[in-house]
Amino acid sequence: MKTFGPRALKDALISTNPALQELYAKAFSRAEKLFLSEAYNPQRTLFCTLLIRTAFDWLLSHPDAPEDFETFYHAMLRRKQSYCRKHIYLQPIGPAGPSLLDSLQSCVESFFLGLRVKCLPSIPISSIHCCYRHSQDSDRVQLHADGILNFLKNNKPMDALCVLGLTLLDLYPCETWSFTFSKFLPGQGGTGASCSSLNPLTKKEQLSDVSRESRERTLPFSAQEMVQCCKVTCHEICHLMGLGTCRWLQCIMQGALSLDEALLRPLEPCPICLRKLQHVVGFKLVERYRVRDRTTTGRAQPAHRRG
Repeated sequence: MKTFGPRALKDALISTNPALQELYAKAFSRAEKLFLSEAYNPQRTLFCTLLIRTAFDWLLSHPDAPEDFETFYHAMLRRKQSYCRKHIYLQPIGPAGPSLLDSLQSCVESFFLGLRVKCLPSIPISSIHCCYRHSQDSDRVQLHADGILNFLKNNKPMDALCVLGLTLLDLYPCETWSFTFSKFLPGQGGTGASCSSLNPLTKKEQLSDVSRESRERTLPFSAQEMVQCCKVTCHEICHLMGLGTCRWLQCIMQGALSLDEALLRPLEPCPICLRKLQHVVGFKLVERYRVRDRTTTGRAQPAHRRG
């Protein structure tokens, strides 16, 4: 696998385009630029080089060209992102514990600082009318992701920047795949829908539809499970905002083909993906990390409670 040296990483972050270099100079303070420059510091300690663990890792299976900021910027111009929409919607599908939803809302609001996150009322799986099957490896029920995406697309609130469906059941994208963590559907005007399964990340045992709702209200989630659910949620929302998978440095936007890869992803973006995210959302880096610190240490509450 190709690794990237300081020159390539600097160009990916700042660009060789004078207009985008000027945009970078205006967008960030001196301290923020010093922080971002860790991306191309040969002695960096804040951001780590990507590692290959097995021959089946996502990086080896997807030798795609990496997406630098300039590529992302021009793709966003073609996409005509609608910045007037400021709401991220989380749509629970089937029972979900309120503690999990509160944690996800708080995490997403700090990750995409400046956007409002709303949790919609949970909807029963039977109301979606999506196909399902039993897992090839166990007797777990799996939902077809396309059925969920069609439901989300047709029921998306008018003020939604994006909507993310969340379920504790497994998902599959097609008959030849054993499972998928998530699948997303870009939409017109920069909006889109995505669905994610939190079940592989929590390893909760399957419950019948009758017993799950009563059990899930009291079933606790460990701190590690909460973190993993936050990772997949923020990863998918970043895709909906136009960010591609990352091959530059260790990053929340890395792809994953296995549970082990998903668990090893960091909770934060690398500097290159952070610049993309800042360009879309418009937050100040210092303020974002200050709020992130309070959230991850349990001292912050979501700015807007679920209604």
